[in-house]
Amino acid sequence: MARLRLLLGVVISVGCIAALLSQINLGLAWSALIRANPLWLLAAMVILAATMFTKVYRWGLLYYPTTGLRLGNLTSALFIGYMVLSLVPMRVGELVRAYLISKTEPVTFGQSVGTILVEKVLDITTILLFLAGLAVFGQLPELAVPGPALAAMGLLPLAGLIALAALPRAAVLALLARVQLHLPGSGRWNLVKMVGPFLDALAILRYRQLLPAIAFWSAINWGLSALVNYAAMRAFDLPLPAAAAVFQMVVTNLGMVVPSAPGYVGVFEGLTVMALNPYGVDPNQALAYSLALHIMVYGFFIAVGLWCLWRGGYRWSDLRM
Repeated sequence: MARLRLLLGVVISVGCIAALLSQINLGLAWSALIRANPLWLLAAMVILAATMFTKVYRWGLLYYPTTGLRLGNLTSALFIGYMVLSLVPMRVGELVRAYLISKTEPVTFGQSVGTILVEKVLDITTILLFLAGLAVFGQLPELAVPGPALAAMGLLPLAGLIALAALPRAAVLALLARVQLHLPGSGRWNLVKMVGPFLDALAILRYRQLLPAIAFWSAINWGLSALVNYAAMRAFDLPLPAAAAVFQMVVTNLGMVVPSAPGYVGVFEGLTVMALNPYGVDPNQALAYSLALHIMVYGFFIAVGLWCLWRGGYRWSDLRM
């Protein structure tokens, strides 16, 4: 199954690249790329660094009631994980950062995987709410989904998480244990062990005093992500509203659930060109912009991840779990 998914990802990436090549002029795209304003790209990178700090800080909050986790170790684990995500398929980097933080802080691997799962649901909820906000303020391109439906899509996952967190953990695990008895092939895996860490991480939602902080840092994180896009747009002199940067952020991040080659090569560029098309952006300019943004973001992840590897005294073999 893993090999099939990897093969499918490569096929999708190649298909996206082929589709892009069929509609752009490489000469014009290259010309737009070399005319980019480096100061705006530098500004985008600075904002990206701030964005990652907010992600690190929120990740630490998700371990509550475990507190006192060192930001340095959280940062190192996160960047090394993102570096692996950029170079290795199948989202292995998420497991790598859970493994590394469990080796440097008093938390377990399962607990860390649970926090990452909660983090992903929070991310999807937040960006869908950003999308709904565009619809409410009339800044959304023509879509088949109306604004109220988008708002519901953003709120329902969060409501589901809160409802699941309110359920008695022991009762849920007991139910899962009964269900597993009737599932084929259940001897090869343990449903309780798989879901247990996720339920443990969900306990954070029972601490109502922390919910405003989690919501705040989620909003700041994705607001800064949109600002990274906007600064990069300015580098290419794209006369677009801030709403376009938000819309592109939503499309590219939701679209990354699609299997692809490592680093989302081709898929990121294709989604970006598609997201900017309703705003009348020339595909050649859109491709140049997406290439610069892609290289900057993933280059940043890889460079900082390598530095964290060196600073922590890790070797590649240490990342094997």
